[in-house]
Amino acid sequence: MSFLTLLGRTEMIDDIRVRSLRRGRPAIGVAAFCLVLGFSGTGSATTLQDMFNGTSFSQDGLEFSNFAPVLANTFPTGQALENLLKTDPLALFDVQSLDFTAGKFSHGWGNAVAANAGNIVLDVLPDNGSTPGVDPGFRLNSANEWTVLAGNIASAQLSAFAYEVARTPASKQITSAQIGQSSTIDLVGPDILSLPPNFALPDVAGSFALQFIMDPNSNDVLNAILNVTLDLGVQSPSGVMRFSRFESWSGFADRDAIRVVNVVGVTASSGGGFTMNALEQRIDPPRPAARIPEPGTLLLIGIGLAGITCRRRTAGQ
Repeated sequence: MSFLTLLGRTEMIDDIRVRSLRRGRPAIGVAAFCLVLGFSGTGSATTLQDMFNGTSFSQDGLEFSNFAPVLANTFPTGQALENLLKTDPLALFDVQSLDFTAGKFSHGWGNAVAANAGNIVLDVLPDNGSTPGVDPGFRLNSANEWTVLAGNIASAQLSAFAYEVARTPASKQITSAQIGQSSTIDLVGPDILSLPPNFALPDVAGSFALQFIMDPNSNDVLNAILNVTLDLGVQSPSGVMRFSRFESWSGFADRDAIRVVNVVGVTASSGGGFTMNALEQRIDPPRPAARIPEPGTLLLIGIGLAGITCRRRTAGQ
């Protein structure tokens, strides 16, 4: 299913608002005056940072609100990060690495810089009329924010945010969620796998997106329902091999509301580069016709990707 872009299609958005609007009546008066005169102003795009600042929206009977950055302010680096990847990689997504009260949005390691939520544009997606049911959502267009250019050292970037979805009286209960990514392998370094005596790991570049689905009052990501997407390029004797799964879907028991936590990782070994162009999410989509790999399988691949990158970075230091 191709991604749906809604630039300039504000008529499809039922409602978008900021919880702390001040002096709303004068603003409404100015808008009405412009409409009477036939003028049309150019509004600024809604960014992910706007959502963190209190913006919410409703679409097709679902309310999307309480967006917040949730990555811990302090995060393991260097040898501590490598040891964690080796001994307990799932702990990276436990509450010890996520902060649901005063978290930050992104971290960068090596030559990677943290992503800026103010440059990531959010487009509201209405129901996909070509599929059964009603499945609104949103698309995050990252520009070049979810990007790693490794240069001379293996580099990585990690971002995380959460939001809540609740049904309105006009909509049915929530029973599924889906995540999708579009991405570009900019470059993969030249090294290929070498066996002893000159053992070397292959150069890689890739990204993953995790979508944890849980109850609104829960922070327990390890027991959440999980969707995973992955795009990975690995250098081989015959050129770059690409392993990808761009969409992931999960169904669950009827719920009136859910909390969703997204973790986005982008990485490249030395000489490589990778960009995640966009991240799309839909709530209540129908089950896909094609078989999708188990999320746990993709998660293990993603952890392996991070481990290879970390290993190559350590070897290069």
